[in-house]
Amino acid sequence: MSLNFTNPGSSGQESGDEYAIFVLWHTESIRAGRVLSGRLRSELTPDSPAVRDFLAAWPGSFASRPGAQGWELLLFQPSPHRERWWLHTLLLLATLFSTFVAGSLLSGRAPLFFQALTLFDGWWVPVPTGLDAGALLAGAPFGLALVGLLALHEAGHYLMAQRHRISVTPPFFIPFPPYFSIIGTLGAFIRLRSPVISRRTLLDVAVAGPLVSFLASLPLLYWGLLHSRVLPVVHDLPGSYLLRFAGERFWLGGSLALSGLARLAIGFSASDQVLVLHPIAFAGWLGLFVTALNLLPISQLDGGHILYAAFGSYQRPLAWLFFLALIPLGFLWAGWWVWAVLVYVVGRGRVEHPPLFDAERGLTRGRRALVLLAAFVFLLCFIPVPFRF
Repeated sequence: MSLNFTNPGSSGQESGDEYAIFVLWHTESIRAGRVLSGRLRSELTPDSPAVRDFLAAWPGSFASRPGAQGWELLLFQPSPHRERWWLHTLLLLATLFSTFVAGSLLSGRAPLFFQALTLFDGWWVPVPTGLDAGALLAGAPFGLALVGLLALHEAGHYLMAQRHRISVTPPFFIPFPPYFSIIGTLGAFIRLRSPVISRRTLLDVAVAGPLVSFLASLPLLYWGLLHSRVLPVVHDLPGSYLLRFAGERFWLGGSLALSGLARLAIGFSASDQVLVLHPIAFAGWLGLFVTALNLLPISQLDGGHILYAAFGSYQRPLAWLFFLALIPLGFLWAGWWVWAVLVYVVGRGRVEHPPLFDAERGLTRGRRALVLLAAFVFLLCFIPVPFRF
């Protein structure tokens, strides 16, 4: 750790000239990089030319806030790092394979051949022994569509983080055995190496992913609906949207966005018709569903970041309100209880958002409009009962 102080009257040291905009400053080396905190000279503000030049040359993220004795700055410079591109590529290829297999099963094909391996006391495990390349390629449209949506979601976060000079990893894709999951993946994520220290920056990074995935899901869903099959209702059924997977039937819930697009694309009426979804339509449905999950305004989800960016410390009671709302929703679909536990564990027992350095300054008018847009997208995509069997 290094601790340095300077003031306008000091001279003769290069570090004093370098940080001449500060009346008091402090640098600290941490594992993730270097932190510089300082108080500007009384005649300076973040909009002063000297300060703007200093910030333009700073190789990392920064934020400012008004203090009792003048403007305060906090700046972070990440440590140099080497990306593990081999790992990101391997995870991407594995996720493409698992989603291709899932897409093949959605298309009524079986791409893998299995043989039972006997263990003990009648227990056995299926071991893959062969691959039908033609059946696997039949699942490519679904796999490419789903992985593409996940990639675009993370790209929204990634590019906006880089725009704010936040060090961030490429996306980590998570493959999952498609015979235990009808989609073949647990999603994707990126990891921020730099702290987010401003509510405005937090909003920009958090809202970019869901908005991109929402916009990308709509044309996929529309195309898939055009190629889905409409059947008449002959008796009472548990839903209006049917999905076939490896010979099993799953009923999907309908969001406002899905209902509107289905009526627009094919004139579908959920009251007296059943829609058998094309795999691409299911990929679009998943894009909207994942967008809604990420926009839940709790903890470290995108929606939790957006809620904190919008309301600051007032976010805490609102976050708990939304979190507790998952309990009655769980009586409609038990997955909400699972999601609540996961969010609570990942947040290390915190539902509210941790405080930021620049937590007092509110949002600009344009950013307040983004908050309202995110809330509107959440309402369009939210499904109280996503799955029925």
